[in-house]
Amino acid sequence: MIKHFCAYRGCNNLVDAGSRYCASHSEYGTKKEQERQRRYDHSVRLTRDAEYHGFYLLSEWDRMKLFIRGKYRGLCLWSYYQEQSIAELEEVHHIEPLRIAWEKRLTIGNLIPLTHEFHMMVEAEYKKGNMPAMQRELWRLLDRWEREFGGRGG
Repeated sequence: MIKHFCAYRGCNNLVDAGSRYCASHSEYGTKKEQERQRRYDHSVRLTRDAEYHGFYLLSEWDRMKLFIRGKYRGLCLWSYYQEQSIAELEEVHHIEPLRIAWEKRLTIGNLIPLTHEFHMMVEAEYKKGNMPAMQRELWRLLDRWEREFGGRGG
């Protein structure tokens, strides 16, 4: 396993790749991340993206997430089809983002269940300019699920 130094200034402990802080400084890392999220909430979610952020707080969205969980049996479709593994969904992704297709915010064919890891990977591809190709792949996964499970109580 690849290792690197703990991100805490002056710490010489080694941590596994993918981790930032050693056990001694993990609490520091957690507090730093909470502060980063608080600043992001203030500067982006609650100001620039207030309309979009507000949508995610509505009971309509909660009901839709529950419906998606049931429809896809709690699975992350990326894990299931692309990784051939079983992973529980953690997030529901809008294939066409709210900012682009507000009218599709509750459209089942625009929503796909993903783990947090794969949701972040999809978002990174969108930011790199690969949104159309990634969207085609996500819709392909939804279509495959419908062909395989759609008519059997899925």
